[in-house]
Amino acid sequence: MFTKPLTPLWRNLSFTLMWTSTAASGFGDRMMMVAALALLGALGAASESTALNAGTQFWFFLPYLFFSLPAGWLSDHLPRKWVMFFCDESRAAILFLGFWLIPPDLTTGGIPLEDHWKVMGVLFLVGTAASFFNPARSSIVPQVVAPKQLQAGNAILLSISVIASMIGLVVGGYLIDPDEGSTVKNGLWLAFLLYAVSGTFFTFMRVKDPVVEDPDEPREKRTLMQAARYIRSHPKLIRLMGLHAIVWAGAMIVYSAVLAVGKINFELSGNDLLEHFAWMGPVLGFGMLVGAILVGLIRTRREVVLPMMLSLLLAGLCVTVVAFVKVYWLALLCSFLLGLFGNITIISALTLLQSITPNYIRGRVMGLDSMSSTAMSVIVSAIVYQMPDADRNILTVMYFVGPVMFLIGLVQLVRHMKSGRMDSAAANVFRRIERWFCLVWHRLEWTDLHRVPRTGGVILASNHTTALDPFLLQAAVPRPIRWLMLTSYRFRAFEPLWRTIDPVFLEVDPASDEVAPGPAQVRDLAKRLRGGDLVGVFPEGHLQYESRELDTFQEGAAALSRLSGAVIVPCFISGTPRSRSMITHLFKPTHSRIAFGEGFVVSRGDDVAAATASLRAAIEQLAAEEAERAEGRGRRRFRRRKKLDAE
Repeated sequence: MFTKPLTPLWRNLSFTLMWTSTAASGFGDRMMMVAALALLGALGAASESTALNAGTQFWFFLPYLFFSLPAGWLSDHLPRKWVMFFCDESRAAILFLGFWLIPPDLTTGGIPLEDHWKVMGVLFLVGTAASFFNPARSSIVPQVVAPKQLQAGNAILLSISVIASMIGLVVGGYLIDPDEGSTVKNGLWLAFLLYAVSGTFFTFMRVKDPVVEDPDEPREKRTLMQAARYIRSHPKLIRLMGLHAIVWAGAMIVYSAVLAVGKINFELSGNDLLEHFAWMGPVLGFGMLVGAILVGLIRTRREVVLPMMLSLLLAGLCVTVVAFVKVYWLALLCSFLLGLFGNITIISALTLLQSITPNYIRGRVMGLDSMSSTAMSVIVSAIVYQMPDADRNILTVMYFVGPVMFLIGLVQLVRHMKSGRMDSAAANVFRRIERWFCLVWHRLEWTDLHRVPRTGGVILASNHTTALDPFLLQAAVPRPIRWLMLTSYRFRAFEPLWRTIDPVFLEVDPASDEVAPGPAQVRDLAKRLRGGDLVGVFPEGHLQYESRELDTFQEGAAALSRLSGAVIVPCFISGTPRSRSMITHLFKPTHSRIAFGEGFVVSRGDDVAAATASLRAAIEQLAAEEAERAEGRGRRRFRRRKKLDAE
């Protein structure tokens, strides 16, 4: 998986065009929303600010219910970049027409009540274009960036969108005066220009064609019902969509309550309330930005459920605190944390959806996901829109929603941590934690894991570089590994760990200073292997510390294979720290890698010494291949630096 060089995201022109366009449209969205609030008179002290704010969200997201499914179907049948181009240019045209709604004598009370439908109509039309845009954008990302960069790409796109939204809110809060119609017109004019520019950028994108299509599904048979059947047969997609819907419903409640928090908890109105709205949103957005950066740094799709559910849990806690707190700086802090944890959840769920959905059906799946998420948002907005005394009652709703999000995150986190192929719930919890640690902190990568049989007796035989090696191998291999360990390393402080992973402890012969398993232990190991266990061994018998030269191999692995018929799979570990300190082995950040070789069985008539020599030769071959790959990566980095210097 680490043999092919990747173009860095910052050098990917199509991705650059995508995030710049995302920034322009994100800025335009916020500018439009601030202008709509000013037109509706939502900033007056006597107005139902929460209801009007929810109303803008309701009419903007309502089209998603009607058009998300057709939009997903369209994204699977037409070039996605042209769908996005048409949608952004349509939004620009709609806002240009919206100029005629703005009277020159606008006041804090906004336009007359009988003209509110015009503002809501414009929001509905812009939302219609957005409902066609979103499935296309979500579907096209895997065609613009490599799979390994997908999580970082999503994080960058959402980060840029958040930054642009923050800037849009702040600029809108200062540019637009609720008593000056000309300032509202200027805000809409700026949003029109940004939509027009962002749409134009999409035309220059180069989109990769999918490598693999479903050979059994002609394009003319790609229907919405076929997508629904696919989702129904993949429960993980349903769970991810449900999680998306919960997060977006919570986000809509919090967004609708921003004005209520300012009016009820901090007694703000008029321009002070507008500035509160213009700053509370950016603080929330800044938290989303930090969350996106963290997800990009984590850069793993394999163990993303743990941070995703933990973030949902903490986001629910923040929702509750925001509703209760009456200290302004604490409210800002909780808003920041809410954005941080909420965005980690959103990016993680989106990346998983994109990763496990094939390209030929991705547009429709994203359309269904968009519809389900928006359905919750629309329902919440409609309820708040018609809620009596909405400014106060929305806070009561937050008292309920926060604990519900907390409990859902907690239950799903516990369920996920306890699930897996290990022998006990405690062992699954341990593997989830150490796997996340190895993937994130040590940037673990591996190649040819398919060479490890999924069932049956297997002996993993690896070089032994650091104390980290058993954790790296267990993080890569989904089966429980029974490790052969010396009793001298059986530290009493780690006894709970030993009971969890159930290693096989061996004694060292004091006279020869070699491992000398007794007949009973040999029979036990052979019985385990014949029963289908996977046993991990280090034929060198000790750590390499600073050196990376293979030492003399002991014959235990070959002897066990001959006795039990188990498959020996050679492994080579590289990239680990060179140090005599165990603490350094575990906690120094690395880019560790594992290469798995072809397995073989030592037959009854084979010579154990010859089989051991073959095992050593196989590991040496893996080491040579890894050295060649590392040299190739070095040459590519050198050429890139030389090219940049020349430019």
